Amino acid sequence: MAQPTGRASRRSQRERKPREERWTELLEVATRVFYEKGYEAASLRDIADRMGMLKGSLYYYIESKDDLLFEVITAVHQRGLDVIRPLASGTGSPLVRLERVVRGHVEHTCHNLISTTVFLHELGVLSKERQRIVLGEHSYQDVFRGLIAEALDAGEVRSEVDPRLAALSILGSANWVYRWFRPDGRDSAHTVGAKFADMAVRGIASDAGSRALTGAAGQLEP
Repeated sequence: MAQPTGRASRRSQRERKPREERWTELLEVATRVFYEKGYEAASLRDIADRMGMLKGSLYYYIESKDDLLFEVITAVHQRGLDVIRPLASGTGSPLVRLERVVRGHVEHTCHNLISTTVFLHELGVLSKERQRIVLGEHSYQDVFRGLIAEALDAGEVRSEVDPRLAALSILGSANWVYRWFRPDGRDSAHTVGAKFADMAVRGIASDAGSRALTGAAGQLEP
């Protein structure tokens, strides 16, 4: 669980650490309010009212609305990393693992449209320093780029592919799924993830990489 920032962080260990379920509820409520109203229009009073508490009580957990957005963005980013990191470090060739990562990321996005929207819309509101803290040294892009570089070294990706640009292209288009996916639409999250991953990864695969993907087709479920 992320620890609250600001004023609460300066209290004693016993006082500053909220009950886990209350802190989790605060992040969930704040995420929905930021989604419904946008960060600029949302107020701490809106969030407190939704929580059924006084606005002043929020300052036990955070110091400002910016602190709360930082915690929300950090939690969303970490949950996504928790999904793709095990897939990236699993069994199989680099390209097979990349396909699992892309599929896992797309499915996760489809199942978490509200939090994804807040992350992608409001990350830029944070200061550059706080953005760097959120993304850290092991961001999504690093996971994608690392696997593409591994696949390139293994001859599974075409020699002219630049891992950084390929990672940006695949991740950028995968993130865009949040704008058009509908839970009640024709295709399920699983289907969208599988089809998207296949198109994206085969788009950079060499002949050897395509053969590796075909050979592992029955083993792609994480």
